[in-house]
Amino acid sequence: MGYHESFTLYPRKTKKGKIVYYYRLYGEDGKRASGKSTGQTTKTAARAYVTELIKNGQLNLTKKDITFEKFAENWWLWDKCEYLKRQKAKGKQISQSYASICRGYLKNHILPYFKDYRLSKIKTSTIEKWLMELYEDSERDLSPTTINHCLTTLKIMLKEATWLDYITKNPAEDISQFKEKPKEKSVLTLEEVRTLLDENTIDTVWDNDIMFYTINLLAASTGMRMGEVQALKVKNVHEDFVVIQYAWTRKYGLKEEPKWKSFRAIPIPSKTSEYLQKVIAYNNYSEPEDFVFHGSKREKPIDHKKILHKLYDALHRINIDENKRKDRNICFHSWRYFFNTVMRNKIPDFKLQKLTGHKTEAMTDHGVGQRYHVLHHKSSCCFNRYAYGGG
Repeated sequence: MGYHESFTLYPRKTKKGKIVYYYRLYGEDGKRASGKSTGQTTKTAARAYVTELIKNGQLNLTKKDITFEKFAENWWLWDKCEYLKRQKAKGKQISQSYASICRGYLKNHILPYFKDYRLSKIKTSTIEKWLMELYEDSERDLSPTTINHCLTTLKIMLKEATWLDYITKNPAEDISQFKEKPKEKSVLTLEEVRTLLDENTIDTVWDNDIMFYTINLLAASTGMRMGEVQALKVKNVHEDFVVIQYAWTRKYGLKEEPKWKSFRAIPIPSKTSEYLQKVIAYNNYSEPEDFVFHGSKREKPIDHKKILHKLYDALHRINIDENKRKDRNICFHSWRYFFNTVMRNKIPDFKLQKLTGHKTEAMTDHGVGQRYHVLHHKSSCCFNRYAYGGG
């Protein structure tokens, strides 16, 4: 929408009979406000004058100065948000989970503060004040990372408001983020990993539960994400590699693609292959679409809470109690860090990125078959020797 569509010009005769052009904008009630003089005697000059004021941010030019609450009504709703629809149409990688998280930031931390503000009244100083209130709110106790996510969410929304001509400039555009202090995730020591993955102590460390032992063995030897492990189907398991085709999300279930569309095939050591086949045989799978690690119902994988519970129990049995685990920040994702640590400097980085599915420019929609033939032997043998001594 151009500027000429958002204001009107009209001539007015002064007491001395001189013609001067005035302009009208929309007021806060959505109706046109009182006219103001441009001081110009021709319509062309008057238009240029108003346009320059707008470009310099000196006018609150809006289609309609609605409240933030009204503007935010459908924001981040998967099937209603116009911004999301446009991004998806352009092939941008926005997941339903991401949209849901942003909606949460909006409802819990942005709307309570801004809902009654008209868009034109949200200034940079207003946003800075809101950020400091979040930062100093001892009851909510939000981390700098969470506050930064809230700011990013608001920036996207106000950028869209600018694009739609609701406001002339994004007041959040130049606001900097808080310094983050991410808690470092610990990598298990080689001795700890060998103790956890020692098949001779499955009965004592894993309570003789081969499924949960295999889940962690698979994650350690492939760097697979929790959702990728949960979504692994029988058809994706081969003798010396697994194919990452799906991901399981806690809120939306099975996704037809893994994170960042990182479809890939990962070579697996012989020990991992052996235990995957044991799990498949024990459960007497008959359908290729069955989940390898299913829950009480075969159409759903094992719940993430059960996976974590079993891992934490196993850690406790090798003398990493709850306090030590929390202090070292050990979680299921620690297997991914461990795998990266093992393989770093043992294979080229670009091959490691293909194995882990990290987002890079080199990751394209090539067929996975070629990848595993190239990567198979060296990567699986390296892991065999390093992590548990032999294949």
